Amino acid sequence: MPPTEVLLQEVIAQWLERHVSELSDGRRYADSVLNWERFWDQLRRQNQLPDPLVVSAINGRIVDAFIGFRRAEGATPPTISRDLAALRGPINWALKEEIITSAPRVKDVKGKDARKELEWSPEQVAVILEAAWANEARRHVHLFTLIHCSTHGRTEAIVELDADAQIRDGLIYFNRPGRVQTRKRRSIVPICPTLAPWLEGVKGKVIRYRVPTSEGTRAAGAPEFYERPTNEIRNAFRGVLLDAHARRPDLGFAKQAVDDDGRKVWLPPRVKLGDQERRPKLQAIGSPNTLRHTIHTWHQRQGVPQAQIDAAAGHSSEQGSGANYTHMRPEYLQEFIASTEVFWRAVDEHTSVHRPHPT
Repeated sequence: MPPTEVLLQEVIAQWLERHVSELSDGRRYADSVLNWERFWDQLRRQNQLPDPLVVSAINGRIVDAFIGFRRAEGATPPTISRDLAALRGPINWALKEEIITSAPRVKDVKGKDARKELEWSPEQVAVILEAAWANEARRHVHLFTLIHCSTHGRTEAIVELDADAQIRDGLIYFNRPGRVQTRKRRSIVPICPTLAPWLEGVKGKVIRYRVPTSEGTRAAGAPEFYERPTNEIRNAFRGVLLDAHARRPDLGFAKQAVDDDGRKVWLPPRVKLGDQERRPKLQAIGSPNTLRHTIHTWHQRQGVPQAQIDAAAGHSSEQGSGANYTHMRPEYLQEFIASTEVFWRAVDEHTSVHRPHPT
């Protein structure tokens, strides 16, 4: 059918069901689709949403508006590029499946290939850990950061980690049983001494966030918080970075957001909190993957053999059945673990919140 007669949302729904559901990392597309739905809602409130929203309605003006919408939220070019792929993907898929006879072009965002150079010092990691520990609802970010810096694991693998199925004999098996290894390999890493106390006695899902209970629930004798497994860490991590910025604005954890014209964005005073003046809208600088780049660079500077860094990171090129038993050798990742402990001793100079029973 011509794109003027096919609803965009129907194409996206079919793409999610028939294509994305078969992908091992399909969740990232679903998250991007939600960003598009929020954008459609904004256009609808402004009476600017094409009606009906057919495939042919997609044009450069709409794509530019979406890019501006996401930039205002603080999304980076690579993140926006992934969101654009969640629009380009279903349209191109529909063309391939002959659902539509032609497809509009969805351009990409500029700057997506800019090299990510950001890394944090041990002092900055210390402040991140302190900010996470200080907020009981975000203490899962504290544990996430400890695991990330201790293992060089992938963010998704840490968030999905299940202690019962994936931690045994002093090792973390990031590729859970039954999951097929993909191009982004998940490694097996020894548990370093600093991390070990934090994993003792943990059952089930490791990364769990704490949700405050209501005043009425607490009055009835319930605890102040209850725990839930989490499938996403980005928003909580962003909140911790903003808290870290409030603690140490000199360390560069955030900056004031700007609009499409480069003007600084200000938020209105919070009347209920007694604010008298506007306050800057802050944009966090960094992400969970900055931890991965940080620890990768640390090990390289410490002279850890690149093969060990790559093995921990999931970049190992080992092939064949012998690779399945490398982790059983006594010397497995010895220098990597020693370097990890040197990193934590460097963090010791700024905080003790990564040690058991912090105050």
